[in-house]
Amino acid sequence: MKKTFLSLSFVMVVMSTFGQSSDVWQEFKSKFPDEAAIFVNRSEIQNIVIKADSLQVFSDVKEDVLHLKDQTEFLSGRRVYGSHFTQVNNLKARTLVWDKNRYKEMDVTSFKKNSDRDRGIFYDDSYYYSFDFPSVALRNRTQLEYTENIRDPKFLSGYVFQSYLPQVKSSFIVKASKDVTLFYEVMNDPNKLVQFKKSEKGGIVTYEWFAENMPASKSEDNSPSARYYVPHVVCYVKSFETKKGKVNVLSDLNDLYRWYYTFIKDLNKESSPELTSIVEKIKASSKNELDLVKNVFYWVQTNIQYIAFEQGMRGLIPHNGSYICEKRYGDCKDMANLIVNMLKLANVKAYHTWIGTRDLPYRYTKVPTPLVDNHMIATYVAADGKYYFLDATSDHTAFGLPSSMIQGKEALISIDENKFEVKEVPVMSMDRSVMTDSMSIKIEGTQLVGTGRSELSGYSKVFGGYELDRAEQDHVKRYVTRLLGKGSNKFYLDTYSLGDLEDRDKTTKINYTFRVADYFQKLGEEMYINLNLNKDFYNTYINVETRKAPKDNEYQYVKYEVVELAIPDDYVIDYLPPNATHHADLVGYDMTYQSLPGKILFTKKFYVNYLMMNPSSFQEWNDAVKKVSEAYRESIILKKK
Repeated sequence: MKKTFLSLSFVMVVMSTFGQSSDVWQEFKSKFPDEAAIFVNRSEIQNIVIKADSLQVFSDVKEDVLHLKDQTEFLSGRRVYGSHFTQVNNLKARTLVWDKNRYKEMDVTSFKKNSDRDRGIFYDDSYYYSFDFPSVALRNRTQLEYTENIRDPKFLSGYVFQSYLPQVKSSFIVKASKDVTLFYEVMNDPNKLVQFKKSEKGGIVTYEWFAENMPASKSEDNSPSARYYVPHVVCYVKSFETKKGKVNVLSDLNDLYRWYYTFIKDLNKESSPELTSIVEKIKASSKNELDLVKNVFYWVQTNIQYIAFEQGMRGLIPHNGSYICEKRYGDCKDMANLIVNMLKLANVKAYHTWIGTRDLPYRYTKVPTPLVDNHMIATYVAADGKYYFLDATSDHTAFGLPSSMIQGKEALISIDENKFEVKEVPVMSMDRSVMTDSMSIKIEGTQLVGTGRSELSGYSKVFGGYELDRAEQDHVKRYVTRLLGKGSNKFYLDTYSLGDLEDRDKTTKINYTFRVADYFQKLGEEMYINLNLNKDFYNTYINVETRKAPKDNEYQYVKYEVVELAIPDDYVIDYLPPNATHHADLVGYDMTYQSLPGKILFTKKFYVNYLMMNPSSFQEWNDAVKKVSEAYRESIILKKK
């Protein structure tokens, strides 16, 4: 008898619901004419049981995909992810091949376990099983099931109701002992697409969230994590009852903090002579306490190489500062702890701080679970009450500027064993990140030739620093060309030099010379030149009908551009475009044209003033883009004397 391995109940539900005929394919082909495939059913059943005064959690995950088009081979390869905290077991998969008006089963027989190193992590205990479904083709179905054993109930992640394919039916079911108290909430579901029901039988409470005909979540440029905008359930254990009494798991933020504090309470009991000596030298060369904190921060940025490292609880517990000092490398929590350690040796208070990057949409004050954070920094509070968020993993970031990826996020600051503080990291204003580009240009034959000077500050300097601070000079020149490129693809960068790249407290300076061929037009005795050599966001409209995801921006910024054009001796100004201004919340600009003796001076200020643009603001963006694109089309006209 041919081996079958999907649960009998799962197979019977599939077959009884949709039957063994090609009408199933025809029905969904008509309903989803543009889709390559759909989830007929996608589900997760999570069981939370009390055993021996502790919680055990495991989930049964099942997927059933119907292929609607011939060319769906790109869906044949799959991965199932696991880690130290979420173990994958009982992995099974098969293809149901449509043949002679019935389905025949073809099992997947080869599953390859791989280490997950794709994210640039030096060591990572997460892994994935990779495999290929056989015979992925029109009318066939691919089915998958596996079990996740969740080793610590604090790491429950909930369920996302949209995926890369449309879903006919999707459900998330939690079955928990009646003695388990849960927090649960549906996020990002203004249209109530996700339904909920709760029932109890035999001491087991069943919580069921389900939805039908969920559209696919399309990949869109510059979109944030799907959890910012896709319907999903957050569900976690607050507490449970035992014969000995109530046991809190994550009943509030105090529970999370008490658990987190166990990761740092035994750190830095002793410090090595090397680390002590380094701190003494830094202290001796510092003018005051604030200068000392800055110098310690810069020392860690400069001397400790950031290497991501994940291995079970080691992914949560930092190494001692002396160990990191000796090895000269560490991950975010190692670098944060080293800063705290060094400042403590200098008799300055600094605090371990947990925080989530902007990849994560949650806040400690709303969801006090590990879902909120994926990062650690150090915090220093100055005598004037100003908070300094010290993230040494961002090695080009100046003291006083938080790394861009934690702007607006809540920081969980450890004061002592019993005391913590939640503080929101400020969002840096657009005026903190400025790029200026000043150039003098003249006409030589059919070319514009010029000299220029650009300066980068704030996050413009930080992100420029990652590209400019490289050993491969060809890469650096390509980046400078992209950064400063003007006019058209006929821009050529002749020379450039960099200044103050490594000084975090000064602007990065780029001096350069360039040429642009065939940029202007001559018609009879008139010459047309567009002085908008950089056309930021020209015609970059957002399709308000189709785009559903917000647009994410790394940081807010201002760009200043100054162009001085030498007027040829045998020409005079015939037309100067009108000045143009548009100020909106998200984006704006000012453009001015001035006639000066022997030259024309064009100045432009362009700003982008958002970190995340929600769909409700797309039309505002399009209105601004329309105005600035019209202004970009204006050219000066020179006429022969």
